[in-house]
Amino acid sequence: MIVGFLMSHGMLAHHGGGGSYDASRPLYLRGRVIQARYGFPHARLRIEVPADLAVPSRLPGAERLRGHDAWSGPPVPEGAGQVRELLLPPDITGTLNDLSGRPNTGDEVAAIVYRRCDAEGDEYAGELRVQMIYTGTGAHRYRGSITRIVDRCLDAARSRSSAPGARSTPGRAGGPAATGADDPPVFLLGGGALVAAGLVAGLIRLRTRRAGR
Repeated sequence: MIVGFLMSHGMLAHHGGGGSYDASRPLYLRGRVIQARYGFPHARLRIEVPADLAVPSRLPGAERLRGHDAWSGPPVPEGAGQVRELLLPPDITGTLNDLSGRPNTGDEVAAIVYRRCDAEGDEYAGELRVQMIYTGTGAHRYRGSITRIVDRCLDAARSRSSAPGARSTPGRAGGPAATGADDPPVFLLGGGALVAAGLVAGLIRLRTRRAGR
């Protein structure tokens, strides 16, 4: 019955589980929140990034992030002088929903994010998925295992093109995407049951809080 409820509300159509996010080039953003939308499974924050954005030398907890071993270097600035939207994964969304000081319009936040790999027909390509967000209440790290984290987006494309029956697709440089045994594997932890369990727990917690008011 609960699964039916989730499906009827579109909550099992969890797009984060169907895409790949590039851990090899972590991005850093900081700015003032101009719009905050909270709800399950995701919260979204639109922020104004200052033109002089610089990455601090110390990013507490960054070494514990999923995909950290694939980093090609420290996070690089993203969106300087522009507006960017941050997608918060379900576990961070649930954590912030429980806080009275969750980020809202006018607050300053900073985040380490992975960019969603481009894929043909993917309406969410380029999405910025938060792995760590720094707010006035502290640092909040993504602890889930649903999001597919890859070491470079090209390797994800190569893995797909090597599947039986898959057609060859051009690489970003214009040539064919080569495949080989040396390509690092693309991994996906968790599954549909974990998605449903996490969302159900979040809904129960939200309803309990509302009933207690």
